[in-house]
Amino acid sequence: MDNYHSADLIKYINKFEQQKIMVLGDLIADKFIIADPERLSREAPVLILQHQSEKILPGGGANAAANLASLGAEVDLMGVVGSDLAAQALKEELERRKIMTTGIIKDCERPTAEKTRILAGGEQIVRQQVVRVDKVKSFDLNPKLVKELETYLKAKIEASDAILFSDYGNGIFNSKTTAHFLEAAADKISAVDSRYQLEAFKGALIATPNLEEAAAVYGSELANQAEVEKAGLQMRADLDLKYLLITQGGAGMTLFGPNSTVDHIAAANYSEVFDVTGAGDTVVGTLTLALAAGAPVEIAIRIANHAAGIVVRKSGVATVTKTELIKEVKKNDS
Repeated sequence: MDNYHSADLIKYINKFEQQKIMVLGDLIADKFIIADPERLSREAPVLILQHQSEKILPGGGANAAANLASLGAEVDLMGVVGSDLAAQALKEELERRKIMTTGIIKDCERPTAEKTRILAGGEQIVRQQVVRVDKVKSFDLNPKLVKELETYLKAKIEASDAILFSDYGNGIFNSKTTAHFLEAAADKISAVDSRYQLEAFKGALIATPNLEEAAAVYGSELANQAEVEKAGLQMRADLDLKYLLITQGGAGMTLFGPNSTVDHIAAANYSEVFDVTGAGDTVVGTLTLALAAGAPVEIAIRIANHAAGIVVRKSGVATVTKTELIKEVKKNDS
């Protein structure tokens, strides 16, 4: 584990439960339908599945919040849902996880963003995703609702140790609103996970794009480590970020810091990947929490790397516990 030992990481993990983190993000109800293959349909060459069960889990910014709560943080979640059953189910699940939901406001003009995944397979094998159906409206949020979010953020940010912005392109964030949100949180640790508009978050402390997202901002495919490093150095400067972390799946992650520093670390787990759904939320959530706990960024990214190595072994939008994380860190000590 390069020059760091498990004790270097665990001393900050043990401070996770003392941290208060705000999350502002696009909230998604991730619906999972579990079914067993039964037969081919007579109506069309498609498989008929026998419904077994279904559940709604936190997705998008809600998944980042769920990861923070699972690791022990006190989490205050802000976002927008519709006036529908999916919103009710999502809020109930969040509250079950002891996540504060008073900052979640209702938008009657759009449904709750919902992603429905159908998983099929017999009882003796691992169930695999067959199809996904998305119900998402991505137009900009009503200015009145933006004002409500701003007011809530300004009222609560002082008591928080950090804020995580989770942007899935569903309408909360644009260049104007993002500038206001960042200004309100200017004195706090601010971490950004933005899928389509990272450029709007200029001036944040750290952003965590994956390879595809970084390539979109840079304007060129990043086919090897040399290209990743060239792009990362330029993007950090252009976006006025103190740190930029490009996550690279099985190739690990690369941190870019002041004075053109580059720190690349290998993936903590590249041989047991089962499902990468939501892994980015785990990375940014764990990273934010570690920074809030006082970890230097070089240690914080290593903690986040181990958390990602755990969550990709799990099915669906999963979370990591503090106990699992400490066990993983110790296992990888050298």
